[in-house]
Amino acid sequence: MQRIILIFTLFLLSLVQLSCQVNDKPSVLIIAVDELSVSDVNCNQEQPSEIHSGFHLLCKESVRFTHAYTPSTLTVPALSSVLTGLYPFQHGIRHNGGPGLAPELDLAPELALRKEYRTSFFSGGAPVFRRTGLNQGFEVFDDNLIPNFSALFRPFKKDAAQFLQWLKHEANNAPFFSVIYVPDLAFSTTVTTTDLGETRNLSFESQVDELDESLYEFIHQMKAAGRWDKTTVILVGLSGHNTADRTGELASTNLHSENTQVALLIKPAQSKTRDEAIYWKIDQNVNLVDVGRTLYDLLGETILDDESADFPSHSLLSVLKNPTTHWPEERPMLLESGWAMWRNAGPLRTAAISNHVLLINDQSPRLYNTLVDRFEVNPLPMLQESILPTTNKLQSLLRKNQFPPYEPPNSEWMNKMSISYSRWMRADQEAQLLRDLKRLSTNQSRSLDLQNWAAQIALNQKDWDTLKSLGVRNKVALWQYVSEKNLNIKNAKTDDPCIALLTMKELDTPHLKACSDPLFLEMVDWIRADVRGLSKETQRKKFERSFKSYMLDQEIQRTNIAMGLVWDTSRDNIFAPSRAELALHLPELAKVRAQAYKALATIDEED
Repeated sequence: MQRIILIFTLFLLSLVQLSCQVNDKPSVLIIAVDELSVSDVNCNQEQPSEIHSGFHLLCKESVRFTHAYTPSTLTVPALSSVLTGLYPFQHGIRHNGGPGLAPELDLAPELALRKEYRTSFFSGGAPVFRRTGLNQGFEVFDDNLIPNFSALFRPFKKDAAQFLQWLKHEANNAPFFSVIYVPDLAFSTTVTTTDLGETRNLSFESQVDELDESLYEFIHQMKAAGRWDKTTVILVGLSGHNTADRTGELASTNLHSENTQVALLIKPAQSKTRDEAIYWKIDQNVNLVDVGRTLYDLLGETILDDESADFPSHSLLSVLKNPTTHWPEERPMLLESGWAMWRNAGPLRTAAISNHVLLINDQSPRLYNTLVDRFEVNPLPMLQESILPTTNKLQSLLRKNQFPPYEPPNSEWMNKMSISYSRWMRADQEAQLLRDLKRLSTNQSRSLDLQNWAAQIALNQKDWDTLKSLGVRNKVALWQYVSEKNLNIKNAKTDDPCIALLTMKELDTPHLKACSDPLFLEMVDWIRADVRGLSKETQRKKFERSFKSYMLDQEIQRTNIAMGLVWDTSRDNIFAPSRAELALHLPELAKVRAQAYKALATIDEED
């Protein structure tokens, strides 16, 4: 019996020892932020004690990389590189549309799962959804976002709260590997408030301030939960942002440093609570592929460096312990944008950087010395002798990997993507937006997008003269008809079979079948409920919910245009006036219109 008790005791002790070993493994948390450039996180400035800055807290405990670059200006390819340690041309994701990551790829979270980490991913919204394939290896992949008119995304503060709940109730004391995707900075017209309850102005800077304060609270909550010290925290920008207009550049294809040089801070886990926090900076070039390689290293699976690779990547683990770098300053790195290829507006655009030499691989290639020309405004001669060997090497690598010179999109694309985000998204600028669209649609009369966008904004603004002229020019009889009715033009007529349903004395099946517009038919069922023998109240609610869904789709389409068409939205939805929306603007349906639009604000509360 004593022998049995001894064996059982040793068995329990081994389990406890194994449990301690598992719990001693450091956790990994990646906070991946769209449009967070290196200039948005200032570690050199002392913060007053009353300023609650999460960036400042991180700066005091992190290695800061001052020259970190994203391999792609688009979210999904960049985040794919973080989780695979591969360039986009290697993992196959070149833009934010489908198909997603191949299941054959072995992602860092899959390795973490095999190493008995708990894994989770919390997405703030588009374009990071399960269909991207980024869910591989995550036990929880929370992309359950229900957008509404007040917010098309889930802010970091809410995602952080979701993560902390998961950490408390699901991860318990186990090591974890988690990602929080943060799209907040892309929504510069979202209202935010300070921790004192003061409303900030609507700007990109206000979103950065909101993220900074939310990060401060999150760090303190992680410390209170006893998780901060033993977690390696990686704050990384997936792209920069365009701070000034560049002639002939689109935001989504801009490969200059303002759009590719990103924030990167890594706070290593501490082996003991009393360990002194590290804080130093690394000024040599690194990229998000290196961050991916580092994740594998952190998880205990080192990938040997391949110095023979055309674009070699390196783990950053060593510089988290000692500020001495081990990779050559002149190693080449690849930057790209697959936006034009995705949108059928042109080919893949590429650039290569080595040390302080940036080569943008266009039909007329441009070369910059980023050391002396930080804002890259003065292209150098391609044959400049001092950097000719580097230039030749970069051009040779681009040719070898079959990256062709890039030709910018045609004038239609350049024009319709030239209108600023704020012009599209701020209500006080919609009148100016219409003026811009009128000018562009006149100059680009064959652009269906511009004609549709101008018509939608003209309808919003009740600019009937503009909507009528667009209808005449584009031979859209319904635009013309609705405009003429509002302009009190006599004998305004339309042969639209759906509009006819609004005034017919009897609604027979053949007449209803002649209209193939489901949303309009739901409106008819409401307006003509007595003729149809239906419950007016039931049909009203049914239409109002469908109309709300339609209007939300329109808001998503509009936001996507404002952001440069970086979301993979439904191809069935275009930003143009629908038949139902046009009909609601007929003078005789003024009361119906008022009720339908009023319902948009109340249905959210009912839901």
